[in-house]
Amino acid sequence: MSAPRVLVVLRGRLDGVRSWAGSGLVPVWIVPDVAWTLVVPAGPALSAPPYDDPVALLGGRPVPGRLRPVLRLVADGPRAVVTVQRGRSGPVRWLAWTSGVGPHRVDDQPVATLDLLADAAGVGESDRTDRRGELRAALRPDDRSGADVVDDLLRALALPGAGVALGAVQAADLPGAVRVDPDERLVHRFDRFAADEAQLSAQLEDGQ
Repeated sequence: MSAPRVLVVLRGRLDGVRSWAGSGLVPVWIVPDVAWTLVVPAGPALSAPPYDDPVALLGGRPVPGRLRPVLRLVADGPRAVVTVQRGRSGPVRWLAWTSGVGPHRVDDQPVATLDLLADAAGVGESDRTDRRGELRAALRPDDRSGADVVDDLLRALALPGAGVALGAVQAADLPGAVRVDPDERLVHRFDRFAADEAQLSAQLEDGQ
């Protein structure tokens, strides 16, 4: 089974995406497109365990309103998860897909509908019906992998990153790709904070 993969697609300005990426914990490749910017991990997180999973760190990292809408797509074996967030105060909406099951909701999280996906991706009203059909096809219940579904969703929504989840395309090889590494001072500050919190938690448990 291939390792989990995460792709983040943002609508914000390139300089804003670069600044956001540099203040994180994961080195990334940033790939500008006509309207969107693709962000994918360029290597392992620089932070110490247990906060060193690049998929969790990048896929779960908050995105400021100026860089939205944002779609986060995660492929993990037989499962794919998509989150969508629009506007400066819009909630994160979720859609999951599992091999042999098809699309389903994630616990009690707000659901990302097909229309929401299309709207967030900038699909016009005139193309909405056709695009909805392509999304249904991308989410059909069969024996594909999560990476296949992520790739099919990107193609259905005409978003950048096709082939990356499958490993058929390397983000570093895409036109205009730029590597952004975290600010090491911020990483060290985060590690110190996490260590202090872990020590305090252990002390509180010992005192019970």
